[in-house]
Amino acid sequence: MATGEGPGRTSRRVRQWLRRSGCLTFKREPIARGIGIGLLVGLTPTVGLQTIMMLAGCLLVRGNFPAAFAISWVSNPFTLPPMVFAYHELGEWLFGSWVRELFQSSDLVGDALIRLLNTALGTALIALPIALLGYFASLGISEVWHRRRHRAREKRREAARREREA
Repeated sequence: MATGEGPGRTSRRVRQWLRRSGCLTFKREPIARGIGIGLLVGLTPTVGLQTIMMLAGCLLVRGNFPAAFAISWVSNPFTLPPMVFAYHELGEWLFGSWVRELFQSSDLVGDALIRLLNTALGTALIALPIALLGYFASLGISEVWHRRRHRAREKRREAARREREA
């Protein structure tokens, strides 16, 4: 049953669907998209929803889910509390007065909403640029790696050709 050989063959169908969607494609562009999605979701304080959000994001942009899942470990139970605190402080520092004007309230729900919005804005200011940086950096790194492999292959072919001629 675990291999998808059961009555419904569900896991085989799911794997085929994921492969067709691009979530299991190991090419440069889908891997870069997966890294971008993984960084974006991994840097958000959405514990418990991150895997679902990454899968949805990878399906949406045709990104590689294993790459997204692996890179999302940038946040973990040890790094998440200081990250959330830093996000909140950044949001409070940049948008605090604007958010307080938007939600002029002195009750607990209003205060919680103000804190949540400050944290969300701080998260967006950090997660979006890092996700874009990760996407473009992974494309650049893969391009350099591909060119080096191509040059090495050409050198081997040239050496083999010279050896045959000699």
